[in-house]
Amino acid sequence: MELSRKKEIVSRAWHDFFILGKEEIYGVDDLIKESWIRSKNYGVDLFNEIILDTDELEQQKSIHKHSNLIDIAKPYMVDLYNIIKKSDFMITLTDKKGYILETIIAPNILDNTNINTINLSEKRVGTNAMGTCLYLEKPVQTWAEEHCYTAFHSYTTSAAPIHDYNGELIGCIGITGFANILSSHTLGMATAIAHAIENQINLSYSNIINQSIADGIIVINSQGDITSINKTALNILELKASKQIGKNIKDILKVPLDFNYIMEENLNFYNKRFTIDTNKNSTICELSVTNLKNNLESKGLVIVIKKVQDKSFNKYKDIKNNQLFSFEDIVGESSAIKETIKLAHIASNGNSNILIMGESGTGKELFAQSIHSNSPRKNKPFVAINCGALPVNLVESELFGYEEGAFTGAKKGGQPGKFELANGGTLFLDEIGDMPLSIQASLLRVIEDRKVVRVGGTKETNVDVMIITATNKNLYEAVKNNSFRADLFYRINVFTITIPPLRERKEDIEPLIRHFIKKYNNLFFSNVKGITKEALEIIKHYNWPGNIRELENIVERAVQIAQNQMIQVKDLPIYLQQNSKKNKTEINKEMTLIESKEYNTIVKILKSTHGNVKSTAEILGLSRATIYRKISKFGIDLDEYRN
Repeated sequence: MELSRKKEIVSRAWHDFFILGKEEIYGVDDLIKESWIRSKNYGVDLFNEIILDTDELEQQKSIHKHSNLIDIAKPYMVDLYNIIKKSDFMITLTDKKGYILETIIAPNILDNTNINTINLSEKRVGTNAMGTCLYLEKPVQTWAEEHCYTAFHSYTTSAAPIHDYNGELIGCIGITGFANILSSHTLGMATAIAHAIENQINLSYSNIINQSIADGIIVINSQGDITSINKTALNILELKASKQIGKNIKDILKVPLDFNYIMEENLNFYNKRFTIDTNKNSTICELSVTNLKNNLESKGLVIVIKKVQDKSFNKYKDIKNNQLFSFEDIVGESSAIKETIKLAHIASNGNSNILIMGESGTGKELFAQSIHSNSPRKNKPFVAINCGALPVNLVESELFGYEEGAFTGAKKGGQPGKFELANGGTLFLDEIGDMPLSIQASLLRVIEDRKVVRVGGTKETNVDVMIITATNKNLYEAVKNNSFRADLFYRINVFTITIPPLRERKEDIEPLIRHFIKKYNNLFFSNVKGITKEALEIIKHYNWPGNIRELENIVERAVQIAQNQMIQVKDLPIYLQQNSKKNKTEINKEMTLIESKEYNTIVKILKSTHGNVKSTAEILGLSRATIYRKISKFGIDLDEYRN
């Protein structure tokens, strides 16, 4: 059928169904009609896409969660783009909920679209190849007015689903072009790429299980029974292959871990050190545990066992001192970051408890390591523990150690805790705000007395450690809400260092970009020289909810896909490109609203503190310099609030 005639028929069907409300329509396939019915039932707006306030954050969470899928899919997307780029196509990868994970877009497509889509599910934008493909779990092609959403009427898209090694849907791949060129070949290409990605996922999983030489791998099901074990794991544990499949993990891996609890809580952890007793010996290993999930429920675990070869130098130390960061590694030219570094320098020369506050991705552990590296303890252990990553029943034994026979699975001779391992050096308690209330009293006692009693024991051991804690939570509010002990808070909050978020020090963005380009050029053997002014402007106008970690991820991606020596707009993630297209009036309105809320909040706190800037800064979790800057910006008269 001639393309113009086909468009006339489909356009009439769309108008009859969505505008006139007719149930009997002709000229579209049943698959499209059924999707139209679903779209109408969802209440999809035909003219205005629904973008939720949480979408940007949810998209970022999904990008981080699906980093492995993105890494596998990206080379196939780049190869396909290089084949079809002259035809003005866009290649898109989504997760199973429709959130866009990765996009490679031809310049002509980018220049001729005003779509700000973040989520392509049918519930959001109605019938479209990717959303409908995710709903049906099969390849779909949509063209012109077959799309519900009018902004998509100029395009045609082919999409195919992607499944993981368990056959579970994890996302889809789509190829989008202009509707005046309709090609059935793109559906075949999308399907082929999806199959290639699935094969690579299966191969990666198979390689992990069967081909790993350095690491032992054990896979267990939801009952804790072993379904797969590789030769390295058998060698480490001194076991015979024929007798292990079907055994329960607790019968062969004797470590103080509750694997059922780990599955129930969907916990993951990496490179955690244990001494494992085998039939003939005991050996120090690092364990990593990853949940195999299906609809947020654990289907089992992948347990990676890495034998620790070097037993000569502080075998319990989490990080070797020559691998620690120092203040020279902190990149930034803003007065805010320089002031923070200055405070950290001062803190490193003392022995007071240090609390580092800052949003996720600001670099709290970077500062903690730098403080240790600059302290008189720099040649002693630096031991880090994430207080929020451990099951409640393991926190005490991890912090304080345990004696032989303290609980089922406790190793012979017992095991020292992090306080003992850090003796003479620094103990870094990350995410202290997530520490269970039931453990906080015990922690307080050790911090006050500098004496540790192992779980199941009675002997006190003196410990000399510099304690650094960190959190992205507002501990002032946590104390008010009784989710964090006030006495523990005031004990750890002796020397507070607040790391400013990236949005408050945007003058640091350009030097950070240069730093990350250099880092990933070396890693990927690339030759990227810099970033274009247009791309830099987009980055500078973004609000950076993920802070430096998010910026680094974006530069890492851009260095790999940049097709010349400069990072360009097309090398940035689609959500950044879309963010740059916001109407300036909207941005000004948003900024006015934000500043109004900010002003009201600062005035409210100043009233409650009677104009005390230091107390106001602490309550808001900001530096005093930041508060003074905002007071000046808003023209606030402090004398009005001082008694």
